[in-house]
Amino acid sequence: MKLNKNKKIINSILLIRLSSMGDIVLTSALLRQIRSAYKNARIDFLLSQQYQEIFKFNPHISNIILYDKSDSFSEINKKKAELKKTLQNGKYDLIIDLHNNYRSRHFRYGIGKKVSKIKKKRLFKLCLVHLKKNILNRKLSIPELYFHAGNFNKMLTDDGKGLEIFLENEKQKTERLEKRIAIAPGAFHFTKRWGADKYSELINLIKVNLTKDNCACEIILLGGKADKNICKEILEKTKFYPKDFSGESSILRTAEFLSTCDLLITNDTGLMHIAAARQVPTVAIFGSTVTDFGFSPYRVKHKILELELSCRPCTHIGRSRCPKKHFNCMNLISVESVFSAAKKLLFEEK
Repeated sequence: MKLNKNKKIINSILLIRLSSMGDIVLTSALLRQIRSAYKNARIDFLLSQQYQEIFKFNPHISNIILYDKSDSFSEINKKKAELKKTLQNGKYDLIIDLHNNYRSRHFRYGIGKKVSKIKKKRLFKLCLVHLKKNILNRKLSIPELYFHAGNFNKMLTDDGKGLEIFLENEKQKTERLEKRIAIAPGAFHFTKRWGADKYSELINLIKVNLTKDNCACEIILLGGKADKNICKEILEKTKFYPKDFSGESSILRTAEFLSTCDLLITNDTGLMHIAAARQVPTVAIFGSTVTDFGFSPYRVKHKILELELSCRPCTHIGRSRCPKKHFNCMNLISVESVFSAAKKLLFEEK
């Protein structure tokens, strides 16, 4: 009875995850589970304005609150004062801080009756990077960490479903004889990028082999504005000239492209999580980072390409260069191994 009473008094909830794209997409499972538990509650989400598209059509959210890191503390305080006017007694019944940094702490201060925060597992990350030891003896899952932060009062139920991104016009995926494969060759950090040479070789290998198997195949390149150069380099080196949709600034437009695909081949990037949210099978290539950090494709059919090396991981977010100068974590992942994983997901596994 006590739990039911607690459930009734939570009428307003604020979730906070300011950035980045992939981390925000990874909150979508928790958001659905919270809506299921608190059907009539006001559920708001605070995030950086550049990522607002992710939740534009999400039915589980009452209000999107935009954050700009260029705002001064006084400007943020002004926004908070306006927000408090819309809340009963000027406070949310519950704030779930999935970022838990100084910006999120400043914003949430004084506007929540109860605050639940994500546990960042800093010692775990340090031991992985510097000692190459997983002190938990298991792989983390970031959505799992989010779930524990949101389930402080044991009211949530894991529904077993994955991530979500909603589009304005949801279309039924049509069956095609032709296979459509998306490739996302970019990443913000150099050590998370498989090379342009390897991606161009992979495209050639896919086209030649699938043609031999009498399978029509279309390949498209995806990425943001920062990925335009690597996509251009790939186009210059491949024989088959895939369609290049890189440089797209709209997250939802990229999600629409992915939704038409049978497979994504990608580095460890935010697009990997968008594909998972659209239930697109994924081959993910990991270099300087490892899946132990919890960023594997979540609850979607996938295969991971990574090597067991004594120098991995050298970081939990990526680096601008290989500290060992050999970059074996990416250079030693063969084109043939990525092709084999892609072919298995396309044809062999049901």
